[in-house]
Amino acid sequence: MSRFPRLEKNPGGRAREVRRGPPWDRILVISFLAALALLVLLGVVFSVAYGSRRITTNATSLHKADEILRTSTVVRAQLGLAVYLAAVDREVGTNSTDAIAFSISEAEDALVEVRSGFFGDPTTETSGLLEDLPASLDVLGGELGAFTQVSGEIIALLESNDSRTAQEMANSQLDSEFRGMTAVLVGIRNELRAEIKSSDEFLGTMSTVTRFLVAFLIPGAVILIYRELIRRQQRQAELETRLQAERDIGHAREEFIANASHELRTPLTGIHGLAMLLEEEPEIKESEMASELIGLIVSESAELGRMVEDLLTTARLDAGALHYTFEDVQVLDEVAEVVEPMRRAGMSIEVECEPGMVRADRLRLRQVLRNLLSNARKYGGASVRVHGVLESGAFVCAVVDDGPGIPVDLEARLFERFIHQGQQTAVKESVGLGLSIVRSLIEGMGGNVYYEREDDETAFVMVLPLATGAPAETRVATSPHRQAEQPSDGRVGAMAADELHSLAES
Repeated sequence: MSRFPRLEKNPGGRAREVRRGPPWDRILVISFLAALALLVLLGVVFSVAYGSRRITTNATSLHKADEILRTSTVVRAQLGLAVYLAAVDREVGTNSTDAIAFSISEAEDALVEVRSGFFGDPTTETSGLLEDLPASLDVLGGELGAFTQVSGEIIALLESNDSRTAQEMANSQLDSEFRGMTAVLVGIRNELRAEIKSSDEFLGTMSTVTRFLVAFLIPGAVILIYRELIRRQQRQAELETRLQAERDIGHAREEFIANASHELRTPLTGIHGLAMLLEEEPEIKESEMASELIGLIVSESAELGRMVEDLLTTARLDAGALHYTFEDVQVLDEVAEVVEPMRRAGMSIEVECEPGMVRADRLRLRQVLRNLLSNARKYGGASVRVHGVLESGAFVCAVVDDGPGIPVDLEARLFERFIHQGQQTAVKESVGLGLSIVRSLIEGMGGNVYYEREDDETAFVMVLPLATGAPAETRVATSPHRQAEQPSDGRVGAMAADELHSLAES
């Protein structure tokens, strides 16, 4: 027997409907607007923080520049006073040594503060103006260096009692170096003040924006979110109402199918049994027409009974109330049990089946075989055979016919319920449940079923696990379409299909 490619299907055999909404639905737009508002708020917060930091930094630099100006003025004033006192002592003969020494000391302390204000003080871990404004090193550094150098030389001259040279250097260089340095410092200070003013104006603008966001945007966002939540709650309530209505309809449909199937099965069993009894009567056998009519009654009642059993099985699958009783089953015996009544009804079936023991539900296995053989009789060719072999730890059984096969556009939906071809129902003389039930039952017994078209032959192949000698067990089948809700006794549905044949054989 040839190998068949397995058809990939959705659980339950139903086509999966994928609905794609518009790319910009309401939730996406609201999420986008909320994210945009959050980004704006974060931008405002970071801008305010950055502006505040810039104001603090510039204010600190401005303070350092003012301190350098103040201390450099102290240096110039103290050195000028010391030079003046030394000149008076030289010309008049007075003694101002203590005053000169004090002025020199004040000038030296002020020079230390000038240098620390520019370069920083490592002992106190404070930064200098050079660290805050590195671009000022070239200009301000040169002017400051010249001023401190001249001041140091004047101090050295005064300490060595060379007051005349100190006076000449103070008159010729100290004032010019001081004016050059202060001009650069004043320029830097003006730039810092301008930056502080600009940052303050920016913070004012950001404050206005923040107030606007707090006053309008946040309440608006709250209103929109609240409105959307209300709409979602309304939609949720509507969906729950619709879902409950669909559930009620589903329960009513299942209850109707189950009740109608049970009501139909009772008279069908009687019709089938009585027809088989009439078939054995000598008077009926003598009449060719009567025998043919009785044979049709037997065949059609058996087929109608199979349809009713399919409806019962479908209802129990949907309700999650279909029970499986697993035991070791000889496939060849079950094939013979199913094939023999069909042969007596006039169907030609060839059996090429190896003996093999599988782990399955006996009644459900017979139902699967009857559905596949009935499907071959309706839609297949005149030659039908059952082929079974042991292969790779499983039993592979195929129902093969020489019919035209299934249209290609229906192959992917072959095991679905009530399949259609265009606007026409694809299954005729049937309720359209046989193959979907076959797959549900086979998968419920741990096997697999698939379809193949090869060498002008149609085959439905089922694969069942081999028996391992385990004791019989009972398991409830879960519907592939929905979960179990109200389990009920499944034994009646499991025995329905075999009652007709047991009555015929009795």
